[in-house]
Parts: sequence; C-alpha cells; structure tokens
Amino acid sequence: MNRLRFLLLAAVCLIVPASTVWSAPVPAARSGLEQIPDTASIIIHIRGVQGVHDRLTKLMKQALPDVLEKYRTQIDDFFKKGPDNILKNRRLSGLAEDGPLFFALLELPKPSDSGEPKMAFILTVSDYKKFRDNILTEDERKNIKDEGNGIESASIENKSTYFVKRGGYAIVTLDKDVAEVFTKKITGLHTKLNKELATKLLAADVGVYVNMEAVNKEYGELIKQARQGIEQAIAFGAAAGDETQKKYTEMVKNAIPHIFQTIDDLQSLLLTFELRSGGLALHLQSEVKESSPTANLLQDTRPVAFKELERLPRDRAYYLGMKASAAMYKNLGSLISILPTGETKDTEKLMQELAKAGPGLFLSSGSFPSSGLDVYHYDDPAKAVAAYLKMFQNMDAETAKLKEKPKVKTDAEKHGDFKLHSVQLIFDFEKMAEQVPAKGGGEAKKDFIESMKRLLGEKRMIWFGTDGKILVQVTAPDWNAAKKLLEQYSKGADAAGEVKAFHEVRTEMPKQTSLLMLIDAVRLFGRIFEAIKPMIPAGQLPPGWPNLPGKGVSSYLGLAVTLQPQGGGLDLYFPAAAIQEFYKAVIQPLVGE
Repeated sequence: MNRLRFLLLAAVCLIVPASTVWSAPVPAARSGLEQIPDTASIIIHIRGVQGVHDRLTKLMKQALPDVLEKYRTQIDDFFKKGPDNILKNRRLSGLAEDGPLFFALLELPKPSDSGEPKMAFILTVSDYKKFRDNILTEDERKNIKDEGNGIESASIENKSTYFVKRGGYAIVTLDKDVAEVFTKKITGLHTKLNKELATKLLAADVGVYVNMEAVNKEYGELIKQARQGIEQAIAFGAAAGDETQKKYTEMVKNAIPHIFQTIDDLQSLLLTFELRSGGLALHLQSEVKESSPTANLLQDTRPVAFKELERLPRDRAYYLGMKASAAMYKNLGSLISILPTGETKDTEKLMQELAKAGPGLFLSSGSFPSSGLDVYHYDDPAKAVAAYLKMFQNMDAETAKLKEKPKVKTDAEKHGDFKLHSVQLIFDFEKMAEQVPAKGGGEAKKDFIESMKRLLGEKRMIWFGTDGKILVQVTAPDWNAAKKLLEQYSKGADAAGEVKAFHEVRTEMPKQTSLLMLIDAVRLFGRIFEAIKPMIPAGQLPPGWPNLPGKGVSSYLGLAVTLQPQGGGLDLYFPAAAIQEFYKAVIQPLVGE
C-alpha cells in the first residue's frame, strides 16, 4: 500500500463505521485531549462516526429532503463501508459509539523533508483487539509482531504500521518513534488549550486545531517570502493601473503589514463544523500572543449584543451591525471606513474627525437598488454629521464616478426631532465602463452599463442628520419612501425582529459580537443575477432561472466577527430553510432534478 492509500485507509477509520453494531457511548468525562501530546502541531477531531451520520441525515431531511431521499442508500453505505476500494477486505469494528476520534500531526514536516510525517490516529475504542483484528486482513493478523513496551506492528502491503493500546484508545501510526511516545506519560493537549477552545473543538462534528506558534517557527521564512512576493505584485499592479486603481492598490498595500503582523502574533487557530438541528455552523477562532502588537490593538475591544438591529425595517436583503471605536478609526483609517459612500480627497482627515466624534455602534439595513436605513451612534452626533456633510460637499465627481458633483441641500427635511440634509448622486456609468474591454462594437460596455443600472439605479438619494442622540442615513427613491423607513425605525413597527427567519438565525449566532451580518442569500443572488443577466449570452441558462421565491419570503444566512483582547472569531450559520430555498431557486433548476 503506498503512502496515499494508507492515509486514505486511516482517514476512513475516522469517518466511517464498518457495521451498525456499536458499543455503549463513551463517558462524557473522557475528552481524549489528554491522550495527545501538548506539542502537537495540527489536530483533526471528529465527534463520533455514528453521531455524524445521524446529525447529517437529520439536517438533510430538513434542508434537502429530495436529495436525501435520492441518495440515502449511498450515504448510508459510505458511513458503513467507506469509499469504494479503500477498505477492501478490511472492516471497522470495536470503535466506541460517538467516541472522539483524532488525527494528530506531532511535528510539522520541514520544507525540505520528504520522509513520513510524525503523525498518529487516536481512536476511542470499546474493544481494542476487535478493532485491530478487523482493520487487518487474515494474512496480516498472522504476522503481527510484539515490538515490546506495549507496541505491536503489522505489515500492511509491505508498510510497517504500529498499534498501541492506551486505555480506552487505539493508537495507529506509521512511525515507531511516535508509537514509543504513546507508551510513556504524556503532558496532554488539554493542559495547553484554554477551556473555551477545547470545548468548541470537542463539541463540533469536525474540528481542526493548528498550533500557529509551531507554524511560524517552522515556516517563518516561507511566510516572509510570501509577503515580499505579494508586495512586489501589488507594486507592479499599481504601476500599471489608473489613478483610481492606484488608490485602491495603495489601500491594499497598507493592509499587508497588518495582515502579516497578525499572522506572526497568532498563537493558535481553530476551525469547526457543527451539524445543528436547524442548520450548519462554521466557526473559526484565533488566539494571539499576550502583549503582542495585535493583542495591544485588541485590548479595548468588547463585543456587544446588537439588540437594536432587530428594530431596523423588515424585509431587507441584508442587515449589518458593527462595533466601531475611535482607536480603530485612528489606527486603521480608510481601511475600516464606513463613510456613507464614495471617495473624497480628504478621506483620512475626515476619518480623524469622525474618530473625534466618538464612534460606537453602526447599524445598517438595505436592499437593491439602493434602499435602506443606517443608524450611527456617536458621542457627538452633530460633529459626525458635519464630517459627513463635508465629505459629500468635497466629493470628487471624477473619482466617485459621478456625472456631476453631488447635489447637497442642507436642512432639506425634518421628521420628528431629526433634522436632515439631502444628497443626490447621479452615477456616470460610461465612466465606470471605461475599463471594460471593447468587443463587437462596444457590446461588452453596453452590457456592463445595463447591469450597473439594474444594480445601482440611475441615481441615489440620501438623507442624513441627527436628533441629537443618533445619526441616521436613509437611502430611498424619494422622500416619502425615506420617511416611511424612518417612521418604521422610530416606532419599532414592521421591524426585522418580527420576521421568523431573522429571529431564528440571530438566536444561532453569538449573543455578543463585534460585527454581525444577516444576508438574504437567495434575494441577493437574484438581484446580482438580474444585474449581470445582460452580459450572459442567450441560451446559456435554463428558462426562468433562477426560480426565485415570491415576495415576502426571506431566508437569512448569518455571519459574525467577534474581537476580544485575547483574539478573534468568525461564525457562519446556514439555516436549513436558507439551504433549501437556495437549492430550490438556484441548484435544482440547473441540474434538472
């Protein structure tokens, strides 16, 4: 058996059972992390084979019942027998039902190392002998050798494989030195991981832990070379682009040091996948070294609940909540700019003015073409309004791709205690299309312009101002439509929190976070498709595709970014209802099922 074949076989040990006969569940007190050396570089954990199968089929029954019905036999066979031709005459038996299963890479291979990696599989078993004897063929069992010190070996297609019985676990490895490690007392990984990280790893159906200190130590020079290559590519791109491209390239260039500093400061990374009763949850979490530059930048970050997001008008294509701070504005400038729109000649200066106004929570909702309500919390909202007004007044039409300077009207409207300025932006689609390659007498540019009109509308009307407490910005076709959105928010009527799809996703996301987004993926996809439809040759897609749901049907995906002094986290949640709506609207019509 070659190296790849053995790895596939070992992977099957983690993800598929050989039969439907299982032992009693592993006691909850046994985590398995104590069996893994704390120096391990990469860990993959699976929360029991049978449990993953059951939770997957339960989720598919809600999200993709037709797909489950059609492929149920193949799914069950995969979990019982494994992929075709991998196990052959071998069987998996003796694994503990829903017991933790681990793959551990004990040392990172050096860039120049072509040998076998220092790795091991740590499998929770109810019967070690039954597991060992069934994973081996009859001929391989006859040649089992006692290597001493509790280690056994067998030749699997001329490849030595080592087995160690360690309490309720079976250790399988290709390296005898690794096997020796598991015959001795181990300082377990549970002593190194903090409680939150360990809990998330073990609770997930599939989890991957990476020791970033080991990665940076082993591959630091390669990471440094990668940074240099990226910076050289950016510099080359900036030299070849126009003024607008150069500005955006400069912004990306300024972000590179922050990105690689963060990589250097990372202590650990965790990626998990969880099959919940109502959807699929993905989680990425990082820890940073204490007193590192990234830790210092995050020292004042505190997640919030974003309860007010529920008060924004209902039935929007997206909702966004963000926790901002003066320090972030000052340190990151335009990289985290949430100015209403466009670009000015004094963006950095305006960001500093906004920082002095004391930014706090930012709440946003919107649909396409541009229509929505944004709420900004500042310590001094009047100062923030003045900065916004200056931004629109100083906006360069050429840079912002407008036909003319924004039409700004001060004190344009009044609603309750809100005094609002108005701005009219008329987009220059011909200017936007200048970078589109000409073909067929300008056909590509014509299609591009038509697409942008569908996405943005011919013009954008904005009203912004304050009631002395908050700053609001309303985008709508006219004042009556804008006033309706403002009234909904002021009264808390027809609010997002009343929508079942919104509420169900929000409850699955972190209670407190730094950035929260709920996106109606089907509606957003439909709008984007309508925008690019003129650019797609006729006859390339099925008639009536995509098959969008009727008006009033919402299905949201959730995204959250959580920043804390010790690190950060990213959460994605795909509810069963949203998966089903996307499949019915986009996938099913394409595959013809």
